[in-house]
Amino acid sequence: MTIIATEIQKWKRNKIVWCILALTLLFGAFAIERACSIARSSPYMDSFGDLYTLAFKNLSSLFLPIVLGMFATTLFFDEHKNDTLKELLIIPITKAQLYFSKVAVVILMSVGLCLITFLLCVVGGLIAGGFSDLNAQTLMDAGLLYLTGGLLIPIAMLPIVFLATLSKGYILPIGMTLLYLVPVVIAPAYLTGIHPLASVMGIYPHISEAAAAMVESLMQGVLPNTSPLVCAGSLLLIGAAFAAASVVALKKQSY
Repeated sequence: MTIIATEIQKWKRNKIVWCILALTLLFGAFAIERACSIARSSPYMDSFGDLYTLAFKNLSSLFLPIVLGMFATTLFFDEHKNDTLKELLIIPITKAQLYFSKVAVVILMSVGLCLITFLLCVVGGLIAGGFSDLNAQTLMDAGLLYLTGGLLIPIAMLPIVFLATLSKGYILPIGMTLLYLVPVVIAPAYLTGIHPLASVMGIYPHISEAAAAMVESLMQGVLPNTSPLVCAGSLLLIGAAFAAASVVALKKQSY
């Protein structure tokens, strides 16, 4: 908990964090602009579900995985660059504690960005007006979708975090983050239960009808037929395997 609190305190001095926050606010502002400019008679913005899934799709499909990959790389690489890892290990703290505290910070970042976007959607829906379905149920559906994405996407990015623990530079993990996204962009419907990010997308349709419609559009009109339990099991199994590999890799490194 001390390391997590320390990492959070570092955020105010980290320019990357402020850039991520600014871009997240920009995505939220774009969703609000769409809600205000598109008439409620249009099928693209005739419900609050259209608004919150638009913002969520913009946030989670590419931006959030790339940001989390970069952020995780920064967390591990900065310890090497600033030569602070030796001091951390003197405290003492185990390599496993160090790793999971960093992962916890990545998850907090993810949930925080999703929470900010969710709140902007609610404000945008109230400002734009005309959403007859803006009620407690749709707010719960939207909140659950954003919370699910905020928690599961960092777990899906644990293979990239593993590379961040191995690499002493930015190029390899960030480059692999982009390659990691390519299959999900090209053929996500056929990778549910296999690729962690596609498995996360396979869980969304079971949250709400609006989320199902969003996933269908992302998957070029094909809804995944893989069970959400299979998707969740595959995601957690792969995440656990890469978490264990990361801890082993850290333990083998000498400083």
